[in-house]
Amino acid sequence: MHTNTFLRRGPALALVLAWMAGASLVIVAQTETKGPIERFTGTTVNVTGAGDPFKIDLLRWSTDAEREQLLASLVKSDKDLASALEKAPTLGYVWTSESAGYSIRYAHHLTTPDGSERIIIATDRSLGSWDPRIWKAPNPSAATSYSFSVIELRFNRQGIGEGKASVLAKVVPDSAAKTIALDNFAGAPVVLKTVKREGGSTRK
Repeated sequence: MHTNTFLRRGPALALVLAWMAGASLVIVAQTETKGPIERFTGTTVNVTGAGDPFKIDLLRWSTDAEREQLLASLVKSDKDLASALEKAPTLGYVWTSESAGYSIRYAHHLTTPDGSERIIIATDRSLGSWDPRIWKAPNPSAATSYSFSVIELRFNRQGIGEGKASVLAKVVPDSAAKTIALDNFAGAPVVLKTVKREGGSTRK
């Protein structure tokens, strides 16, 4: 009796097992880590660790909903933005000579009317969290005290770029561009020089 029951259920059981195997393969395929859609490299300047190489690996851009949520948080306060960044998904990583990288929680791309580019990213930790010695401002009075970091890269039409960061600039909402940004970008000290886009560009 038990044998007959097993035989009757055999085909059904085989189908279930086959479905489970197929589902597992789909899950594995979906969870495989994809390569970066953008990679930027350069070196630091105007900080105590000047000359340190850095690399930004971006896996995806923030969605409009994510951008709006973080912008609304900054409008409330720096503390609200810090909390929102901690809860946001990881979109990529910033790598330096420090022992660990920084998780990117915000990434936004803008093209300006003159053809230049603005790329704004934010991490949930301040630059120098792993090694404060290399991210200190030469002039302590110019330093900020955010628990997160905002980096803004700008490229001209020839693709030559530079970057500035919240270690030496204030973070503000840019209502015109609808993004978080650095205050008075033109007047802020350069922190990342010889910034290059490595490989192709994949924008949203």
